[in-house]
Amino acid sequence: MHRFFKSEFFNFEFLRILSTAPYGGCEIGEALHAVSQIRDGDPESWSKAWDEARVFAEETAESAQRVGDKHGARAAFLRASNYARASQYMLGSPMSARDPRIISRLESSRELFRKGVSLLEGAIAYPLTIPFEKAGLPAYLYIPNSISAPCPLVVSLTGGDSTQEEIFLACTSAGLARGFALLTFDGPGQGILLKRDRLPLVAAYEEVLSVVLNHIEKIVAGSRHKIDLGRVAVVGHSLGAYFALRSAADPRIKACVAIDPPYNMWTVVTSRLPGWFLKIWEAGYLTDTMFDCLIHVLSVLNFQTKWEAEHLRAICGTESSAKAFKNLKNFSFLLADGNQYLDKIQCPVLVSGAAKSFYFEVHTNTEKIYKALGSLDVAKRNIWIAEGVEMGGLQAKIGAFELSNHRIFSFIDAHLRSRADLV
Repeated sequence: MHRFFKSEFFNFEFLRILSTAPYGGCEIGEALHAVSQIRDGDPESWSKAWDEARVFAEETAESAQRVGDKHGARAAFLRASNYARASQYMLGSPMSARDPRIISRLESSRELFRKGVSLLEGAIAYPLTIPFEKAGLPAYLYIPNSISAPCPLVVSLTGGDSTQEEIFLACTSAGLARGFALLTFDGPGQGILLKRDRLPLVAAYEEVLSVVLNHIEKIVAGSRHKIDLGRVAVVGHSLGAYFALRSAADPRIKACVAIDPPYNMWTVVTSRLPGWFLKIWEAGYLTDTMFDCLIHVLSVLNFQTKWEAEHLRAICGTESSAKAFKNLKNFSFLLADGNQYLDKIQCPVLVSGAAKSFYFEVHTNTEKIYKALGSLDVAKRNIWIAEGVEMGGLQAKIGAFELSNHRIFSFIDAHLRSRADLV
């Protein structure tokens, strides 16, 4: 595979942006110009290059809007939104860096996206705020214009470092094109709620989705929206796939697609740190303060380690790397009593893995999840292991969104639209 950067991190994140091109998330020429301005491992050059791309795309959008080119304006606003998201991505977390560009650029991404989807053709995007505890979850409900009868709803979840605006470009728009209604939202610890409000992730994500579905039920009941809430599916990528599987235990979910999920987030720690080191730390011979100092030293030596440690502390809501790492044990399908959370799922499930993932190894994650779904009939559980990049071999199917979306929505279609009597 061709590489744009030597470092795995920068190369992967650039491919992540490039992968959205088929759905309007970037223009190839704009992306190639940006990558030519970026120094490998340098977050400032990354930030500057994508901010300049955002300015160019935003100016293009405004120019198109002035002459009545609705299509050109929509496309450029969506690209500008994605570039704005990318421009703040490498700047760190608000807990550690407190860089004012982080929040301002993420807010800019949201506003540019709002302008873009307000110009959608063939669908209407309804912005929502869903009450959840003390927060309001920003959301969008997308409904196709062309439907004559109530259609299934697909809830497209964000993950550990994505936003609902990015998810639209990676998956949601593909579902709209296939005639599904789509719902996206940023939950606690995601998107603007992480960067601006500093809300941590919720491991028991089924609690979040339950509140969200309750709210959507009220909206649909009091409107003319043609949505069949007896046919709801959930889809997520990477950590979002973990959340999708947690959410699938809700009996209102009739199909679930989990693209490259972890079985237990603690495996990320065990893949990063030596076993002997973890043993002496967990035994108490190495204090949490000493652990934090070590992570600080490693962060100075390697930017990817720095970024991952900062982001992990932010999504876990702590200043301590030790506490953040330990918190990952809460993100597991193995319950404290030894039972499997996945036994609660009754709906059809498609789970995938990525052979070239540098986060979630197939054998200890995808295959383990598939096996844990053993209470489901074989016809209701499908597994897809992708090898090459073109086949979806990178984490979250980066570089293969067209293939991934074909598989996602074909699976959902087979289990929802062919059975109109689902309740």
